[in-house]
Amino acid sequence: MQQRQHRGPMPYIERDTSWMYFNKRILLEAMRPDLPLLERFNYLGIYSNNLDEFFRVRVASLRRLIDSAEELPTTERKKAKETLRTILRLNREYSQLFDETFAQLVRELKDAHIHIINEHELTSNQEEEVLSFFMDKINGFTNPIFINSPTFNPEQHLKESLYLAVVLWHDQEEPETGHEVALLEVPVRELGRFFRLRDEGGESYLMFLDDVIRYCLPYIFIGREYVQYEAYTFKFTKDAEFEIEQDLRSSVIEKVSRGVKRRKRGETVRVVYDQALSPEILRKLSAMAELNFRDTRIGGGRYHNMRDLMDLPDCGRKGLRFPKQPPLQMNEFHYTQSMIHQIMHQDRCLHFPYYSFDHFLRLLQEAAISEEVTEIRISLYRVAQNSKVVKALTTAAQNGKRVTAVVELLARFDEQSNINWGKKMQDFGINVVLGHEKLKVHSKLVYIRTKHGGIACIGSGNLHEGTARLYTDLMLMTAHKGIVHDVMQVFDFIERPFIAPHFHHLLVAPNDMRQPLYNLINKEIRLARAGQEAYIRLKLNHIVDEKMVAKLYEAVTAGVRVELCLRGNCSLLPGVPGYSEGLFINAIISRYLEHSRIYVFGGGGEPKYYIGSTDWMTRNLDRRIEVMTPVYDPAIQRELDFIISAGLRDTEQGYYVQGEAVRPRRDDLGPDEAPFNSQQALYKYYEAKKNKENNG
Repeated sequence: MQQRQHRGPMPYIERDTSWMYFNKRILLEAMRPDLPLLERFNYLGIYSNNLDEFFRVRVASLRRLIDSAEELPTTERKKAKETLRTILRLNREYSQLFDETFAQLVRELKDAHIHIINEHELTSNQEEEVLSFFMDKINGFTNPIFINSPTFNPEQHLKESLYLAVVLWHDQEEPETGHEVALLEVPVRELGRFFRLRDEGGESYLMFLDDVIRYCLPYIFIGREYVQYEAYTFKFTKDAEFEIEQDLRSSVIEKVSRGVKRRKRGETVRVVYDQALSPEILRKLSAMAELNFRDTRIGGGRYHNMRDLMDLPDCGRKGLRFPKQPPLQMNEFHYTQSMIHQIMHQDRCLHFPYYSFDHFLRLLQEAAISEEVTEIRISLYRVAQNSKVVKALTTAAQNGKRVTAVVELLARFDEQSNINWGKKMQDFGINVVLGHEKLKVHSKLVYIRTKHGGIACIGSGNLHEGTARLYTDLMLMTAHKGIVHDVMQVFDFIERPFIAPHFHHLLVAPNDMRQPLYNLINKEIRLARAGQEAYIRLKLNHIVDEKMVAKLYEAVTAGVRVELCLRGNCSLLPGVPGYSEGLFINAIISRYLEHSRIYVFGGGGEPKYYIGSTDWMTRNLDRRIEVMTPVYDPAIQRELDFIISAGLRDTEQGYYVQGEAVRPRRDDLGPDEAPFNSQQALYKYYEAKKNKENNG
């Protein structure tokens, strides 16, 4: 087979730029008239929440690079500046699109008999209802702070919350001297963002909590002589990163705890505000936050912190959300039989949220009381608020099992929660192992030792009841002796990172993953050059590692069929002559967040299948403990083929990934061609499988 020649520099989209393109795909979902209305509001909320975290983490990191000392290479600082300029340009474009979409959805909400009204649109009955709500619920949560107070400290008072800048007028005829400014935190955490008023005439009415407070300003500032009140929303976004102190006298927990506290005082990197806010007050807010010319100021509509749209109530109206799809119970796992014995007999694979997370909980609960089980080891990256997983582990410890829990203290934004869970588990006698401060433990592993052998669970997602209802994830349950032995060695390595284990089945980052992946790709390249069938099919969240991008381009130009099902960051650019002609990438944004990772290599007729926790990002491959497990069971291999084929085929929720030139695949459907939705197809597949077994 003739190899295509490369032309020009390797096409590569910067990680952070590609993330902006990904988030735009979420925004495009909010614009789709064929989706249920509140799901479109939900996509706006997801877009906003994603953007907040992106500025807190990635934009803040770029700013630090740009402001770094001279020892950083000039080329790296220059590249960071270019990326930041691109991000800010795209952010301005997308912010305008967001505001236009929100206004359109509010209009459509009226047609669904739900009205979002403000303080100027209240009837007399509604005014009484709002005032009653203020007296009963809000009063006591609203504590204004005057910015001209001699003791006002912006560092103490300006958190990453939603605020109102309240302009209070003593005398409208003297605008320069006749007003004061107070800041008032909107108590969203305590009261929620929306206040539902009583229905009238078959119509439902909602108010943003901001507008409820606007109406009640005269009561909040009672006792002071003001003739007029104006209130404008704003919100600061702060740098979420913190450095671990190099203090040998402190434990890792103490250092992380101090870092979490410092995060609250992090540098401000963005302010979003009501564009009706006067330039004078915007300057005051910018000065308080010490914003410089590189920091972002986004003027928009009256409302901000739009992540709360994910909680917009349906007011009892039907048809405004996706039809419910309750998680299914696997017939293979009979409640009357031991799950441990069934896994010993045959490998199983759980696919959440199509299958219920209850299966995994039952396994832990059985292990906690079984006389055959002597030891449980588990890695915990994020933990649910009222974790049934932790409850099962504490039960096991109380029943005399040796229980080891690896708790990752540096799971971003869950650090304090994980510290608290670690202490609680220690109180129950669990051996808590803390992730190394320079090597995150991101693998999703469980090892259960019994008197007759061990079993292992290797997954793509966190052992978390909440996300298991929202994220698509896979978990292999196996008693394969080689895999189980390798899982044991991973836990040994986590506890003693100075050892150098050798893994026979698992691919384990940071030491034993990158080169084996190169070897798998190289084999496909050799097969293609020899004129044999060669293919690579991947289902991942992100591919941004430059070496992996280059390797996939090499495979494509050698004639390997490369098909990727990606959700998020994608640094590859299909269709570039000499590099990526024939490369196919489908991105799915749908009701569930696509999070499962599947890796399939053709192998010359003997394909190799893997699932695991790692995306192809430099941090995952080189700076984290990640695990990919082979899948040997033919039935599970066929299921993985079905999952990835469905994802690649999706024309209803799929997008062609071509850099910023995002194009919905449904746009290419013919007039008689029905769109294909992979998530619906998978649910029907598992449902039919369950019914067939019931009837068989």
